[in-house]
Amino acid sequence: MKKHKNLTTSVCFFLMTGFIAAQTTKKTDSLEEKKIDDIVIIGYKTQKRSSLTAAVSVISDKKLQDSNTSSVSGLLQGKAAGVQILPGGGSAGSVATVKIRGTSTINGPSNALWVVDGVVMPYAPNLDPNQIESINILKDAASTALYGSKAANGIVQVFTKSGNSGKGTLSASLTNSFNVFNNGRFKLMNGTQLYDYFTSLKGAPAIPETLRNDGYNWLKDGTQAGVVQNYTIDFRGGSDHSKTYISGNYYNETGTIKGDEFNRLSFRINHEQTIKPWLILKPKVSLSYTTRKDTQASLYQMYLNMPWDNPRDANGNLIRVDEDYTDWYGRDKSNYLYDLQWNYGKSNQLDLIGNIDAEIKFTDYLKFISTNNVTYKNYDDMYYTDPRSISGTSNKGQLTENYQKDISKFFNQMLRFDKDFGNHNINALAAYEYTDRFYKESRAGVYGVVPGTDIFNTGATTGQKPTGRKLDRAYNALLFNTEYVYDKKYFIQGSLRSESSSAFGANKRNGLFYAYSVGWNIHKENFFNVKPVNEWKLRASRGLVGNTPSPDYGWQDLYRLTEKYNGQIGATWFQLGNAGLTWESIYQNNIGTDIRAFNNRLTLNIDYFNNKTKDLLVLVPLPSLTGVDRQYLNIGDVKNKGWEFNVNYSIIRSKDISWDLGFNISTYKNSVLSTRNNSTQVLDNYHVAIQGYDVTSFYMRKWLGVNPDNGEGQWEVINPDGSRSATSKYNLATVQVVGAATPDYYGSVSTNLNIKNFYLAANLYFSQGGQVYNSYRELFDSDGAYPYYNQMALKDGWTRWEKPGDIATHPVAVYNNNSLTNKPSSRYLEDASFVKLRSLRIGYNFPAALTEKMKIKSANIYIMGENLFTITKFSGVDPEVGNADNQSAYSGNAGAIYPIPRRFSLGLNFSF
Repeated sequence: MKKHKNLTTSVCFFLMTGFIAAQTTKKTDSLEEKKIDDIVIIGYKTQKRSSLTAAVSVISDKKLQDSNTSSVSGLLQGKAAGVQILPGGGSAGSVATVKIRGTSTINGPSNALWVVDGVVMPYAPNLDPNQIESINILKDAASTALYGSKAANGIVQVFTKSGNSGKGTLSASLTNSFNVFNNGRFKLMNGTQLYDYFTSLKGAPAIPETLRNDGYNWLKDGTQAGVVQNYTIDFRGGSDHSKTYISGNYYNETGTIKGDEFNRLSFRINHEQTIKPWLILKPKVSLSYTTRKDTQASLYQMYLNMPWDNPRDANGNLIRVDEDYTDWYGRDKSNYLYDLQWNYGKSNQLDLIGNIDAEIKFTDYLKFISTNNVTYKNYDDMYYTDPRSISGTSNKGQLTENYQKDISKFFNQMLRFDKDFGNHNINALAAYEYTDRFYKESRAGVYGVVPGTDIFNTGATTGQKPTGRKLDRAYNALLFNTEYVYDKKYFIQGSLRSESSSAFGANKRNGLFYAYSVGWNIHKENFFNVKPVNEWKLRASRGLVGNTPSPDYGWQDLYRLTEKYNGQIGATWFQLGNAGLTWESIYQNNIGTDIRAFNNRLTLNIDYFNNKTKDLLVLVPLPSLTGVDRQYLNIGDVKNKGWEFNVNYSIIRSKDISWDLGFNISTYKNSVLSTRNNSTQVLDNYHVAIQGYDVTSFYMRKWLGVNPDNGEGQWEVINPDGSRSATSKYNLATVQVVGAATPDYYGSVSTNLNIKNFYLAANLYFSQGGQVYNSYRELFDSDGAYPYYNQMALKDGWTRWEKPGDIATHPVAVYNNNSLTNKPSSRYLEDASFVKLRSLRIGYNFPAALTEKMKIKSANIYIMGENLFTITKFSGVDPEVGNADNQSAYSGNAGAIYPIPRRFSLGLNFSF
């Protein structure tokens, strides 16, 4: 016992030395007297916070109010350790991607699973963020194993608001925002700078000196201040037997690129009706209707087009620029504004989520809970190309339509047991679960349309070849969980899920997943007498979860019915089946500690995880001699480990002033343990899987800088004997691992300050280490390879080689340069570190005396700024890149991504 006591004292001494200065000993402190044991819902279970043995981050609705966004995922950045939010760009209505605890697979799905009110969602839900009560982030096997293969990459568990039994409350939230186009440090040349650059190119032809002026600003012409309107009204109320929550929302956003518009109408009703003391019905309906209008100016061409070219003539009319047009310097001869007079696109999306849930109470300790859900998405879009436009010249105009239907069903029937036996408690559940998903897509189009029409049968002369696809998938599972608690000190929990998936062949469909965890409330031991520490818990977990391939038919032979011979349709072998294809298995280990100290002012959570993924699911290219070019295989292993720290401290707690400070930081490392025959597995986006290297390793030629003698670019050669040398020939350089996209660490600092009725909330997000490939520089920093594209202005510290002896960052610039210095290499691989002031909110709560006169219950007004500044060395638009260029997974490749705007908001909330 003495040994334990010394260890405890040492840890507490460390904590006290850091925070004792801010400690207060006021006996009237309400936090000291608060004895409520919080209840949290983790996965399928309701648990006391004190008995949690899983790695979970709980985010309340108050922490979600520092962003005015249409996307739920966008609210989560910086809110929890171990969670990365990868923005989907800055377009109106864009959706961010959520990654939990890094990358655990190769070239496969690594996004978190969404669960809304107990229902597993097939994709990120299209919800109004104002409807959310709280969000839990489930990170280890102890919290995710019951969800089986769908939860291999962690879970975002969303709880929507519910009614109450008291007097009804009607609330309204009104927010108006302005979006400002934010191009980061990516600056292009104006006409004067471009003239000086062009005339400096060796071998460049003469151009008129009249071009040496600022010229036309394509970027300024194509961008604007976007406007956001976000209005919500909701009702919460009920009686002793009935609880109702009703919410309606209108969200409208115009993007910072002209012609980008997003609209959404949302409605939700959550009802709870006690039919009998033993029977409760819980119907829920969520409906949203989203429209988008796309007449966007081309960001890509805004960057590429030269300031020497003006899209309008002297009379202000748009110029038709085609191959025969001569008075145009730009290589692509593209005046996108001309086509935008007529061409447009638009889309509609209907999302419906319906639940009929029930709870039957057999005894005080035994319940039956039934969850029954249908999720329906109907999406359609159309793109119109006018015959008068340049792009519609060859086919006399075009009309294309696309239809998608996505239907999922989810059923879970569960028995839940919870009973105390003196100092003993047993909490258990058993359930059967079934879920399926059906997806169908059809696309068709016609040519030769009548100007201004948007339906097929109005004189179209020919049609496109219709295309389509259909996918379906089903799971069923039996799941069990048992938790034993002794004297509120010791906890042990076990989970088991037996699952069958149609994504595998008949002999490989069954998977068995499990988890077990333990916990210990040290502060409840008699030997523990360190008064500053209110709670101290140790916990550990281990488990196995699975992962399935993103296609639904990876185990089958697939054929394309696209060829014809002698008038008959023929099948082309497209994919080689693999009857032995099986689950990707992820073994997860977690150990953590939770501490509350100094009258509950300090909260500290520390977690260490060490995960290993086996039997990686990879789509492997096959030799062309086989007659089929791809097959899904289970090859290789990956290891992923890291630390997570979360600290919150109440610095001041008094009648008129309160001040909280929060900090979280996460660090993780991953490495490939093995690949197929331990060979080099080349992936997409310049990435590779090699034993011993990071999963996100960049695989390209290594840039060695500029030869000061002749100004030529140099790359590294690894010779057969292992020695290294330099070459000025790109094709002779060795392709090798030159870096990785994985950051060393990332996290956030947040603060909340209340002074009487005024409040301030701020969130600072940071990421250190890791690299991003700035593929834009292949075009815009090309050393003369693209002389008729606009170019980047040289950054501070960048210099161009001009004469022998110059120590420069950029090689000699040559007209139509063919030295390949602008081709993929580590030259364009940049440090992705950044610090970003994500949000700053300042508000005022109207005093009760004033609201009573106004005959309202409460009111507050606020101003808020988002994405206010970014500190980084990255030369592109934003180092916090998401899925650029329509990539399906984060790659660390900063391609053509819509810049995230700077946003300023004014909001008013009030209730009756």
